[in-house]
Amino acid sequence: MKPFLSLCLLLCLAAGARAQYKLDSIIRNTKTARHVRIPGTHLYMVPPAQYTIAKNFIGLHHKERGMINVYDLPGGNFYTNAASFSKAAFVEKGATVYDYQELNIDGYPAKFVAAQGAPTHITLGLVFGDTTFSTSVMAVYPTGNETARKEMLACLRSIWYDPQQPIDPFETANFTIDTKETPFRFFKYAASLYIYTVNGADTKEDPDGPFVMVAQFPNDNTAPPKEIAAMMVGKFREYGLTDPETKQESSDRINNNEAYQVEIQGQLKNKPVTAYCCVVIKGDQAIVLQAISKKDTTGDLQHFKKMAFSIQVK
Repeated sequence: MKPFLSLCLLLCLAAGARAQYKLDSIIRNTKTARHVRIPGTHLYMVPPAQYTIAKNFIGLHHKERGMINVYDLPGGNFYTNAASFSKAAFVEKGATVYDYQELNIDGYPAKFVAAQGAPTHITLGLVFGDTTFSTSVMAVYPTGNETARKEMLACLRSIWYDPQQPIDPFETANFTIDTKETPFRFFKYAASLYIYTVNGADTKEDPDGPFVMVAQFPNDNTAPPKEIAAMMVGKFREYGLTDPETKQESSDRINNNEAYQVEIQGQLKNKPVTAYCCVVIKGDQAIVLQAISKKDTTGDLQHFKKMAFSIQVK
């Protein structure tokens, strides 16, 4: 009898844990006066009390109770982007999954997970969209903070998405960059990246043409520019760069801010390329410029550096 009672108790505890994180299977909202648009996105939500718009990432922030990070990707595809968003994938990465759901938000298919990958915090992840956009919301709060858990779940339940909302891509930019002395012009903003191409042309027209990507990240004031650059060079490898060889690197000051730049040569799809990375840090903000050249490497590098040395961090 005791084993049976123990089993029942365990099942009840497990069910209770799932209920703590559960969202409704169908969520329908209308925009209210309490809804706030997350700058740089089409997404509105009702912020928990005392949460403010974040200054160095896109989302909401509370000093003690955590953050809510929003990634809005117009032109993305939810079905392909969220294909690997699954309970099995989180478990494979070593996370403890408290709840996983497939649901519907204002008519859009969605996936939700409550998981813990580190002892210090719990993540509530939500992705939704269709064939025209893909949006993810990642809420992170300290382990054991029940107030934060309830606030963040309520915030996720309040989501309202307006695909017709006009967006200024530089609304959330914490930097300015001068391209006037280069052939590069702003092309588009996608997945938190500001992309620049020659004359702002679509990269499909010239797949081997040079391009520049600028991203901004929160910095905890402990990672120096060189360390951040090393992580970004690792991203080049993820993009397919093979046989990377550092040709030049230096620590600099750019507009009175600490900076680091590195030039790398390698192969991309069996073609020689030159990759350039520059990191500029000011306080708790890091601006990262990454660029690829496949043809006129010498000329392109000069333009890459002109852009990098024009960066002003707000």
